[in-house]
Amino acid sequence: MMLRAREQRRENDRNKKEKEVVMQPSIWGRLPDELLERIIALLPLRTILALRPTCRRFSCLLSSPAFLSLLHAHNSLAFLLLSHPQFSHRCLPLYDPAADGWRSVPLPPSSTSGSASPSSLLLLSAASGLLLFALGRSSLLVANLLTNASKVLPLPTYSAAPSSASLVSLPSRSNSTHGYKIFLPCASDDDVFVYDSASLAWTRFPGFEPVLGRRNPHQGGAFFDGSLYFTTPEPFSTVGFDLRNGAWDVGVAPPMPEDLAFVRLVGGCSGSGEDHLYLVGGIGRDGISRSLKLWELVGRKEEKRGRAWEEIGRLPEMMCRKFMSVCYHNYSHVNCLWHEGLVCICCTTWPEVLFFKVSRGTWHWLPRCPMLQEKWSCGFRWFSFVPDLFALV
Repeated sequence: MMLRAREQRRENDRNKKEKEVVMQPSIWGRLPDELLERIIALLPLRTILALRPTCRRFSCLLSSPAFLSLLHAHNSLAFLLLSHPQFSHRCLPLYDPAADGWRSVPLPPSSTSGSASPSSLLLLSAASGLLLFALGRSSLLVANLLTNASKVLPLPTYSAAPSSASLVSLPSRSNSTHGYKIFLPCASDDDVFVYDSASLAWTRFPGFEPVLGRRNPHQGGAFFDGSLYFTTPEPFSTVGFDLRNGAWDVGVAPPMPEDLAFVRLVGGCSGSGEDHLYLVGGIGRDGISRSLKLWELVGRKEEKRGRAWEEIGRLPEMMCRKFMSVCYHNYSHVNCLWHEGLVCICCTTWPEVLFFKVSRGTWHWLPRCPMLQEKWSCGFRWFSFVPDLFALV
C-alpha cells in the first residue's frame, strides 16, 4: 500500500510539472512598456514596492505619472488604524478588511527619532493616506506611510501640546498630486490656526466659543462641501468653518432632530466622489440615551430651506444596550469617523468598533484587536487609513 501511495504521488508530481506554464523570455521580454505597466499596476502595493530594488526600470515606476494614474485606478485598499498609549511608538496595528486580519505598520523615522520622547507622540488625525501626529508641545508631524515621507511642522504657539486637530486632504479632480490643510484650535484662547501645504504657512482666524469652549469636548471637524462642520453643546446645532476664508456659518445646516442626548458629525465621500454629511445621535432625555439613530443631510447647500436631516438607520435594541453599557452614558468618550462606505462609532474605553454599512443599511461589530492586552481598558482611538501615493507631505 505504501509503495502504491508513493508511486501515485510521483505520478501526480510529474503531471503537475507537465501542466506548468513556462513563460518564454523571448516572448515576454518583448512586451510593450505600456502593457507591462498595466499588468504591474494590478499587483498589490507591497509587491510593487518589493520589485523596486530588482532593476532600475522598476525603481522609477513610482515616479512615472502614467504608472501612478494606473495605480490610482486599480488600488483602493483601505485600512482601519488603531492608536493606543501602550502601543510601541515604532509601529501601529491596522485592520485589513480584504484579508479580515491585523498587521503592524511601521511609523516613519522622523516620528521615532530623538526629537521627541515616545510618550509625547500622539496620533491626532488622518486623511487620504496622510497621518498627523503631535510631537510634544512644539511641533506636528505629517507622514505618508506608503512613500515613507514625512515633514515636521513647528507649531504657531507653544502653550501646550495639542490634543485635537483636523487634517483635511485636498485632492484634485485629476490623478495628480494633492495637498492638505490642518485645522488647529489654539490652546490659550478661542482662535484657530489653519496650515496650508500650498503656502507652507499658518494663518490665524477668530474662533467660535460654542465650538471651541470648555463645555464642548474637542471633536475633530467633519469635512463636507469645502468646510469643516462642528456641533455646539445643548441646545445642539451645526456650525461650519470655511477653510478657504476662515468664516464661521451658524446657519449651514437645518435644525437637528428632537430629544438628542449626544451628537456627532461624520463627513464622507462616496465612490462617485460625492460628499455626504451624517449625524450620529443618541435619543433620550435627561442626558441618557435609550436608542441611537443615524441621519444624512439631504438637499443642496444653496437651498438652505430645502435641506433636512433624513433618517437612514437605527441601531437594533440588543446592540444599542451593549454600546450604551460600554460608554457608561459618558458620551465624551464617543468618536465617529468615515471609512470607505462605513460610518464607524467608537468609544475610547472599548476596543471594538460599531459600524453602519451605508449601502446595505446594516449594523456590525468589528471584534477586538488580538494585539491588545487584556488589561488595556481605555485610550483607544481609531482612524481611517487609505494609502495614497499622490498625497504629498
